[in-house]
Amino acid sequence: MKEVYLACLKKLKEFRKSLLSDIDIKRGKLYFSWLKTKTEKIEKEKDNNYIYKNIVKYTLPNFKIDDFSYKKANKILKKVIDNNYIVKKNYRVFNNPNISYDEAMLITRSVLLKRGNVVWIDFGFNIGNEFGGMHPAVILKNFDKDLFVLPVSSKKPIEYERIEKDLDNKNVTKEECNKRKDKITEIVQLDNIVGFKAMTRWANITRMRKVSILRLNFSGTIGRIDGKYMSEISKKISEEF
Repeated sequence: MKEVYLACLKKLKEFRKSLLSDIDIKRGKLYFSWLKTKTEKIEKEKDNNYIYKNIVKYTLPNFKIDDFSYKKANKILKKVIDNNYIVKKNYRVFNNPNISYDEAMLITRSVLLKRGNVVWIDFGFNIGNEFGGMHPAVILKNFDKDLFVLPVSSKKPIEYERIEKDLDNKNVTKEECNKRKDKITEIVQLDNIVGFKAMTRWANITRMRKVSILRLNFSGTIGRIDGKYMSEISKKISEEF
């Protein structure tokens, strides 16, 4: 263990000395920041109550339950919500920092981190063309301590840029442009994420992955996408795989 640790420190020192250009320095800062965060997450894995404490402290207070979500809840979930929330206008606002572990996890699993909701996830330090960093992600399935998610990016896919360039050059019609986009099975365009800043985003289904809930930004915004987008995601997953 000691030998491995010392070898790691030596490599880190060598890596730091190799950061010469502005781009290298920026990437080095991102790497060391990721390393620090990764170490903290590994340490927190030993704390069985870490997730619960952060959800109670940050996630539940920052998320209002609307009437639509409340009406869809079953009797048990409604009772739990009624015991821990107060009604303000058309929303239910969290009002019990002493909520039990089981009730907090039930609300989290059934309302906050359910299929179709969008959360902020730290995907870590990327190498080359890998997907990394802090990004929104659509929840496809909740495994309690893990989430199966689809990352979302605000950067337009290169494939779309090429098609739109042909449209600008009048090489294709608007209708042909849309048809060519629809044929790209790995990309889903999200014109709106409820609760997030209004802008177009894209999801590449080849980037789907299972992540620990420890990667969740507990104080981040939680939004949702409309059912039509979830249907489109499911359709393209079946076409691609």
